[in-house]
Amino acid sequence: MKLILGFGYMPFTQKPVDYQPYRPVYLFRGPPPDAGFSYGLFEDEETGKQYYADLGLESFSPLSSTEPRLLEELDEKQLQQLLGNDLLKENLRECECPNCSAHFYDNFHAGVKGRDDFNCHRCGSKLPLQEAKKGEPMPSHSTAASSPVDEDPSVKEFIEKNLETFNKSVQMKELVERMSNRHNIPAERAKHDILLALKKAIQG
Repeated sequence: MKLILGFGYMPFTQKPVDYQPYRPVYLFRGPPPDAGFSYGLFEDEETGKQYYADLGLESFSPLSSTEPRLLEELDEKQLQQLLGNDLLKENLRECECPNCSAHFYDNFHAGVKGRDDFNCHRCGSKLPLQEAKKGEPMPSHSTAASSPVDEDPSVKEFIEKNLETFNKSVQMKELVERMSNRHNIPAERAKHDILLALKKAIQG
């Protein structure tokens, strides 16, 4: 009896050489999961690729700058359980968009081979090419040109104390709630965008 296993299949010469389960790199873009944001699984229909990113009022694909399709929502704990080592700091780059000042981390440099040009997922503009080596966190623009004042303990203590007071103020809570309802976004996203607006105002 002759056993036919399939067209062109040679069982003794085509056995797999590695029996370890293969796990692909999950593409991630957004604030660190411990920042308390909600995230989503998005699909870029133009390129056919899927990636995880923070949820927002408006979103652009980092791969094509088109509007991606949201496939599912998940919280930070679910994201950490799913992505695991892909979220370790040594596997992420720290980036900042020069157009909208969005600050985020991503691993697109490691997960999308043969490509180093990506778009901001907040405003859709082209991001500058990163000079950081793969796998090494990239310093953000805000910390790249630090001064002795930035690192002074008195300054840090003053900022932390007043920022905490600002975040816990009744006015901030009311504003977050109002923006969340008005723009139909999660409260943590509204808070993030308010702080981003404050940062832009300070930078002038």
